[in-house]
Amino acid sequence: MNRKAEIDIVVLWVDDKDPQWQKEKAKYTGQEVVQGNEDARYRDWDTLKYWFRGVEKFAPWVRNIYFVTADQKPQWLNLNHPQLKWVKHSDFIPSEYLPTFKCNTIELNLHRIEGLSENFVYLNDDVFIIKDTNPEDFFVDGLPCDSLTIDPVIPKGFFAYTVFNDCQLINRHFSPKDCMKKHRKKFLKAQSLSGIFKNLWYGRKPFLYGIRDYHIYCVHKKSTIATVWEKEHDTLDKVCQSKLRTKDDINLWCVRYWNLLSGNFYPKKPSGRLFHTTSLDYSNEAVEYIKKQKGKVACINDTEEEMNFEIHKKMIIEAFEEILPEKSAFEL
Repeated sequence: MNRKAEIDIVVLWVDDKDPQWQKEKAKYTGQEVVQGNEDARYRDWDTLKYWFRGVEKFAPWVRNIYFVTADQKPQWLNLNHPQLKWVKHSDFIPSEYLPTFKCNTIELNLHRIEGLSENFVYLNDDVFIIKDTNPEDFFVDGLPCDSLTIDPVIPKGFFAYTVFNDCQLINRHFSPKDCMKKHRKKFLKAQSLSGIFKNLWYGRKPFLYGIRDYHIYCVHKKSTIATVWEKEHDTLDKVCQSKLRTKDDINLWCVRYWNLLSGNFYPKKPSGRLFHTTSLDYSNEAVEYIKKQKGKVACINDTEEEMNFEIHKKMIIEAFEEILPEKSAFEL
């Protein structure tokens, strides 16, 4: 693979059972559970080894894996693997933002990781590659593969605040109306009929009402993150100063929106699906999706509404065992 085609993967992970991490987090949360920072946001499904197996088997083209943690690591992880780069928060996040207990701060500083490729795929530890992929699933000619569908933000739930704040930031720099004129073909390509209609309708407006998010993986360019910091330093600095999630947060989706509105993307929808494991029926659907490899990526998203954690965890692990039974070279 030539230098321009180099693509890394970044994954975030936390060991919620680590006593030192728990003690440090308790300094900021106390006894009260702060909204958006529930234990479900951190608990481990014991599926990380399948994450590594999936990358090894289905994405052998990846240059390096950057494993980002709060100075933590699973005992079984082979840190001597030549493609594995273990990165601690203190290695790249400015000291004034540490410690941090929210992914927003970590995400918004990923471009500072030494050695990370310009083009990288960002996955959480609940996003698994379950079918053969190639670099062109993520980048074409150096452009992130993505699809822009203008979709109004629904003011429901805690995380709607973050999406709303992302759009506010974008509206200070872009107008969908102007962007549609410049990038009309890209806005309308790789769209369903409803997506085309939405873009034609909302693309006439001077302000962005929202963009459909896939919540499976994101493809990014370090230079775009740096640009957003340059243009919105005070905003991002304020977000990173808080230790826990708040209603004032912005996340890495704003960088995705920046690429889309700039026309800095290759029109292509991602192949994957998000699953919230809040019911047995939904978990059965996730199990079938994994076993039959219906898409290339699956996100098994935990929520505070999950009432049958151990049952669903067992179901998901058994599904992964069917398609990824063999140890990877990332395991000791």
